[in-house]
Amino acid sequence: MAGLFGNFVVPDQLAQPDDLKNWTGVDPPLNAAHFLRSATSLVLVASGASYYATDPATGMATDPVVAKTLSEATCIQAAAWIALGIDPATGGVIVAGVASKKSIGTASIDYADAGRAAQAKAQAVEQLVPEALRKLAANNLLDSNVWMYS
Repeated sequence: MAGLFGNFVVPDQLAQPDDLKNWTGVDPPLNAAHFLRSATSLVLVASGASYYATDPATGMATDPVVAKTLSEATCIQAAAWIALGIDPATGGVIVAGVASKKSIGTASIDYADAGRAAQAKAQAVEQLVPEALRKLAANNLLDSNVWMYS
């Protein structure tokens, strides 16, 4: 991409399906790359003010600690979406509701926090989940103006 600071490459995917498998310990879904690409964009935005050396051909971090942190944050986000049944391709539109009441026979349970649960699910499409934010923050990659040179 050409811009004020010259030409640079922005990676499409900071983690691979095998990285997701290593993170979660289970086989990733067949469409894991879809989740990882979408999670990558959130991780890159969240870490956008951080400076670190990158490979000019791929845009990937060359420092192994930075590369691992970005990959793990991406896997955390993708795993959360998969666990919550969220498809980031919906663009924030939640097509499945959150249960507010369940009945079995004559017994029923009302969930008072269904509205908050639905809101949290919607936010998870557009924002990094807390664990991914903590991973970036712990490694000084969360909008922190870190300067790294090689």
